[in-house]
Amino acid sequence: MQVTLNPTQTAILSTLVEQGQYPSLETALNAVLLQLVDEAHISEVLDNPSYTNWVEQTRQQIHVAREQIARGEVQPLDEVLSELRAKVQRAKDSCKQM
Repeated sequence: MQVTLNPTQTAILSTLVEQGQYPSLETALNAVLLQLVDEAHISEVLDNPSYTNWVEQTRQQIHVAREQIARGEVQPLDEVLSELRAKVQRAKDSCKQM
């Protein structure tokens, strides 16, 4: 299926790319479509406040992470994986104690 964007739609996506939010028009469009799906799904579960809260917290964390990346505040992959493994292990250990 092919979709033709009107000039306004193209300008919006181009602006997102020019601002450095996305590396390409295709990536920007994919992100917007995924956000649309996400919002549609959220509307189905609005009666679940814990899920809605989790989604908002996750969005905020992603926003903070993007700002950190823009400032060059990054960690080597090995360090990140090591931290995640330790976090998972602590969670497993706390479940065993219950």
